[in-house]
Amino acid sequence: MVKEKELEILSQSDIDDLLRINEFLEQQDENSLVAELRRAILDSGKLELNQWESLRDHIREIEELIPHIDLIIKLKKEARKR
Repeated sequence: MVKEKELEILSQSDIDDLLRINEFLEQQDENSLVAELRRAILDSGKLELNQWESLRDHIREIEELIPHIDLIIKLKKEARKR
């Protein structure tokens, strides 16, 4: 009996997530996440304490992912050299 290869089908949610990631990565203008953070820091009254704490929690999560992102970059660069 031959098993049929399962097709990976992206859900609308998956597509939305990919588009958001792409949009985030490609933004280099005044509406980028970094620009928004700079504006919020310059006007620290723009966010409430709980919002600053939530923002810091999200940044902490990103910091935890950085070593994994660095590894992916390294492996992709090595693969490109071959």
